[in-house]
Amino acid sequence: MKPNLPIRYGGALTGKDEYKALITSIKKSQKTGNWQTGVEASKMEKEAAKFLGVKYGILTNSGSSAGLLALSALELPPGSEVIIPATTFPTIFNIILQCGLVPVVVDTKVGTYNIDVDKLEEAIGVKTKAIICVHAVGNPCDMKSILEIADAYSLYVIEDNCDGWGSSIGDRKLGSLSHISITSFHAAHIVSMGVGGGVFTNNPDLARNVRMYRDWGRQADTTSRNTFGLPEDYNPRFIYEKIGYNFQILELQAAMGRVQLRKSNKIKKTRKAHFDYLYTHLKKYANYLILPEWIGDVCWFAFPLSVQNGVKRGELTAYLEKKGIETRSMFAGNIIRHPAYSNTDYRIGNTLTGADYILHNSFWVSLHPRLTTVDLDYMVKTFDDFFA
Repeated sequence: MKPNLPIRYGGALTGKDEYKALITSIKKSQKTGNWQTGVEASKMEKEAAKFLGVKYGILTNSGSSAGLLALSALELPPGSEVIIPATTFPTIFNIILQCGLVPVVVDTKVGTYNIDVDKLEEAIGVKTKAIICVHAVGNPCDMKSILEIADAYSLYVIEDNCDGWGSSIGDRKLGSLSHISITSFHAAHIVSMGVGGGVFTNNPDLARNVRMYRDWGRQADTTSRNTFGLPEDYNPRFIYEKIGYNFQILELQAAMGRVQLRKSNKIKKTRKAHFDYLYTHLKKYANYLILPEWIGDVCWFAFPLSVQNGVKRGELTAYLEKKGIETRSMFAGNIIRHPAYSNTDYRIGNTLTGADYILHNSFWVSLHPRLTTVDLDYMVKTFDDFFA
């Protein structure tokens, strides 16, 4: 048998169940005239929150928007500092700037690709109010240490769990360990509703804020009849408390997402099996490749690697791409090295040697559930041929 080329790292894996849910939702929307967030979205919010083990879930149109809503919901004073790892996706770094806050950039560790906890405390200043933990490619951050430090300094913790839906530490799912968390339901990620995202929390006030910021800034409590000095007969549904956004989703997205949610554990099992297969077969190249390190029970988004001892990433990834194996760099590598941030107000918490190494030497390959044993064997053989 031949491998299914190209071997891509992302793309929603859908079938008859998703198709049926989408068509049913479309027919309902044609009948009711309502296409935006409604019954299906409400059900998915509850089901996703239950999966994580938290009280509140709010759907939105992307993981990036989820990040902006989560940070906005904290309502930190302008100029407050927010710690973030240097290895991050740009839109999550951007939310700090968009909220009028100052990023404090902390180094990341090669192998885990997560924030270097040993360098975290020294980066905290008098203006620091929050920490964003990015669970890179689904690999859990050292949440125990992070939460202990955050508690000691009275800091909020936000989990960026866009890659790690289904990963856990002990009996707790990622996304349930912090004050508020976000995920992505984009086609590239673990569970998909085409495009979309979610915000999750146990805090009712934060959940209320997220809904207001998502829904144009419209007040969340429509039962109190508080008109804020507006006419007494003014409909409370259209009183705006916040300067908000329009980040709702379509019902049909939630209908598809609910089907995908029910497959979460199966997807995780498949991705983990693919990870174990590649890890077992690539560890013989440990002199040339830095293999991933992890804690917890991981739902792997991708297989991260770094080159060493004279191997050039560009040569290896070019060879893999030529053979039909898609590769991606590790997010932004070191976010502050990119031209968009050359005139940005940020603070460097410490030396960024790990992030700079990742910028120049790290990448990932696919662990997608669509891969077959033939595909995996082909990937291993391609590495074998390169190193031969």
